[in-house]
Amino acid sequence: MRSRSRGGPSALLLLLLLPLLLPAWAGPTLVSVNRGLRVMKGGSAFLSQDDLKFTVPKEKDACKVEVVMNEPITQRVGKLTPQVFDCHFLPNEVKYTHNGCPILDEDTVKLRLYRFTETDTFVETFNLRVYLLEPDCNIIRMSDSALEVSEFYGLSRAIDKNLLRFDYDRTASLECTVSLDPVGTRLPAHGQVVLVEPQPEEPRGDQPHSFFPESQLGTELKCPGGRCTLGLKTVGSLTMSCEEFLRMGLRYQHLNPPSPDIDYISVRLDLTDRRSKTVYKSESAWLPVYIRAGIPNQSPRAAFMAMFILEVDQFILTSLTTSVLDCEEDETPKPLLVFNITKAPLQGYVTHLWDHTRPVSSFTWKDLSDMQIAYQPPNSSHSERRHYEVELEVYDFFFEKSAPISILISIRTADTNAPRVSWNTGGKGFLFTVADLQAGVVRYHHDDSDSTKDFVVFRIFDGQHSIRHKFPINILPKDDSPPFLVTNVVIELEEGQTLLIQGSMLRASDMDSSDDYIFFNVTKPPQAGDIMKKPGPGQIGYPVPGFLQRDLFNGIIYYRHFGGEIFEDSFEFVLGDSHEPPNLSGATGSNNPYHSGG
Repeated sequence: MRSRSRGGPSALLLLLLLPLLLPAWAGPTLVSVNRGLRVMKGGSAFLSQDDLKFTVPKEKDACKVEVVMNEPITQRVGKLTPQVFDCHFLPNEVKYTHNGCPILDEDTVKLRLYRFTETDTFVETFNLRVYLLEPDCNIIRMSDSALEVSEFYGLSRAIDKNLLRFDYDRTASLECTVSLDPVGTRLPAHGQVVLVEPQPEEPRGDQPHSFFPESQLGTELKCPGGRCTLGLKTVGSLTMSCEEFLRMGLRYQHLNPPSPDIDYISVRLDLTDRRSKTVYKSESAWLPVYIRAGIPNQSPRAAFMAMFILEVDQFILTSLTTSVLDCEEDETPKPLLVFNITKAPLQGYVTHLWDHTRPVSSFTWKDLSDMQIAYQPPNSSHSERRHYEVELEVYDFFFEKSAPISILISIRTADTNAPRVSWNTGGKGFLFTVADLQAGVVRYHHDDSDSTKDFVVFRIFDGQHSIRHKFPINILPKDDSPPFLVTNVVIELEEGQTLLIQGSMLRASDMDSSDDYIFFNVTKPPQAGDIMKKPGPGQIGYPVPGFLQRDLFNGIIYYRHFGGEIFEDSFEFVLGDSHEPPNLSGATGSNNPYHSGG
């Protein structure tokens, strides 16, 4: 495989050819520093070169890092973004965001490193540990008084300032909002957030009940069986001001017994700069709800009806089913259960059919039920039946784990002389032999499109017997697209005024790299004023020939009108990204003038 010049293709290609693809154990590691990342619970942190660094020279080879997404035992309480980034990432480009879960003190992100030389592809998979620290200066502050439900289907008291408070600098420039997303967070897990709607007044004692319809009579909020919800309104996703959130009177209603003795409501708080409309700080938290009638969360357990024995034909990729492996859990919906492989088989590997060329160390019950999890036997032939063992443990939604579960894998001998795919490697070609593969002359050439997936269907034959086989190809994106303008609105200001250029007024985006590092290079400055950077409050601003988009997001870029009798102005700029050399847009301001009027 050959790496193309910087100005050419739109993608870097990973083609799994055996003579070219070198596993991590084939040579020294390409990771020189891996100290892990420290993140405050509920917050976020950017990855730096002090946390993670590689030995690949920036000037020599292309190098990319991919976040592995099909390992559910990783990124359990947070997420690392973007999914693909350059090995020589910039400050404030790669970020881990914690979801506020108070249960775990550590998380893991699985990363896959690709180094592309002129002739070879080097791949190395490794884990980045995330250390979750207790914050000492939360914005979201919880009191000692907690939400509580006295019995199943019960209703908690209202969420108010006696339960929560928001500690931040209440300046005029900051706007505080709170968001709930019960669908995205799957919280609460055993109830729902509700609002008690005001009911008509009950009849006075001197009025007979027959004067009033039955629907106007008083009803209790607690409804046995959870079927009666008169007077309660279910609250879904919402965003509101912090003060309104505490005055709204939201409550927790229990719905699903049996359940653990604790549930959570996930909230996210955003502090937004009113002038630049950019998020100054975000914080997430899980608000606990104690259920008195519940019991401590129970561990998952192996299902009684499963066989825990997998019969496999030699060389044949074989799916696992719930009749082979299954578990039981009363408190967590089965699709959310996660199987973690603690002892891999000595030969062969467990894989996901999304890409059966790579082993996986974890999978969900849903993938197991959908028959997406399989065992790939070893690529060697034997005359006798062989037996291997896989050991797993199961985690529920609140991270309680089961006792070890073992599966016996029994591999039968083959009863056919037809050729078999013994290792899932190969390349595109009309006709080639195993010797061609070993000589490294079979290559796949990408068509220079923005596609990220491809495949080849082989017919492998020995002259008498044949077999068809589908071979997947994974393509990593390459940074070769210029930034493009998203927003460019006309602004108005008074004569002689200096006005902040907000991110909502002028904004660009880049498909391949961080939007923060898009540079606005002013090629034709304004005639009736100038573009200024004002680093902070009380500091003197100064004219600049260009600015980064993160300067816009931080609210430090201004337009200053000189005060003359010119009442319309504009400036032209070219957008550039952080690539070396930068990918440049055309002259943007000429087609989208940016005016200021008196």
